[in-house]
Amino acid sequence: MANLPWGTIVDILLRLPVEDLLRYKCVSKGWCGLIQSRSFVKRHLSHSMETSSNLCVILNTGHEFHSVELDRELSALESSVRVDPPIFTGHGVEILGFCNGLVVLMETGPRYDTVIWNPATKQCRKVPMSDLNQLPGSIFYDIGIAGFGYDPVNDDHKFLRMLHYCGNNPVRSLRSEVNVYSLNTNTWKRVADFPYLGKHCGKSLLVGSSFHWLLGLQLGTKISTVILAFDLVTEKYRQIPRADTDTKGKAYYSTITELGGWLCEVVKYGGHSEKAQYVEFWVMKEYGVKESWTKLCTVVPSNVTGSFTSIMPLKYFEKAHQILFDQDNKKLMLYDLERKEAKSVRSYTKTCGKIACVRSLVGVVVDKPNSGKEAEEDLNKKNNEKEKQQPIGKKW
Repeated sequence: MANLPWGTIVDILLRLPVEDLLRYKCVSKGWCGLIQSRSFVKRHLSHSMETSSNLCVILNTGHEFHSVELDRELSALESSVRVDPPIFTGHGVEILGFCNGLVVLMETGPRYDTVIWNPATKQCRKVPMSDLNQLPGSIFYDIGIAGFGYDPVNDDHKFLRMLHYCGNNPVRSLRSEVNVYSLNTNTWKRVADFPYLGKHCGKSLLVGSSFHWLLGLQLGTKISTVILAFDLVTEKYRQIPRADTDTKGKAYYSTITELGGWLCEVVKYGGHSEKAQYVEFWVMKEYGVKESWTKLCTVVPSNVTGSFTSIMPLKYFEKAHQILFDQDNKKLMLYDLERKEAKSVRSYTKTCGKIACVRSLVGVVVDKPNSGKEAEEDLNKKNNEKEKQQPIGKKW
């Protein structure tokens, strides 16, 4: 590769897996400077997103993590590698959120130790506890909501967390507050309180640069279900219109997820804990526009799937017109949108959580904003000068 133009070398490196790039940092100072520069890390991540490459599914059994590799042809789903979480104190470990190859883990024991972890590079950063134990009169606290995402305007990864401070009676909250942690500054900031206090709505769904929650609100004698969003850029809440699904008079259960970059509502017809009659996937193709909700597909029990209680889409492969989904926390299935049929690709021991994420070079320790860019520009300049010095044409 020594005789290749520098631009061609960079183009080749952008297509390689993270593990290879980490090894190639040892080739030379130039390669090391390139691979760890912020602009290359962003370009590598963008290429992986656009081509659906460097993907994996991380399975969490509570005490162990396993990574199941995916490729663009969906033929490598059987390979599985154990990855050890960076925190383990005898209690379980929960995934609170993930974005751009970074995963937020929390120990489910009494201390709620939280870290930001890149499973591909093995880098890890502990999140400071902020003022968890400093509120006078509180002897117990509970995490109500949590989420992790990316703010593209400020080029910053952010972790959102709502805390319920309690007294002698853990059921009754003395006070709740929402805080946002910035990876760039390694500091916490309090933001506006959650609009519906007392709601323990768990983990947040990240779509774009906003977190989302599906909430059931009691309005007199009726329950109204709404989608609430929190924008990581403006740090404000807003409601998102739901799809007009045909649920009137039917027993059903809804949840939301992200699919192909869209906000997706999964509607299961049948009781919450009963076997499904069928399941619909609805996607909002134009964010925030109610009229853009589109039914992507309907999955019904078949000889391949058998009966099931729940299915949850994990990844949409646009070019292959296929959806990877989890069935009952026991199987990975592929659904072909054109043939309208499913096939089983992997079975596993029942898990307490799973995520489909990209493997990236994104770091957990942030450099100065321009340091990586300047280093790469300097490197490109030097290599361009070398190329100009090379003789052109044949030697006689």
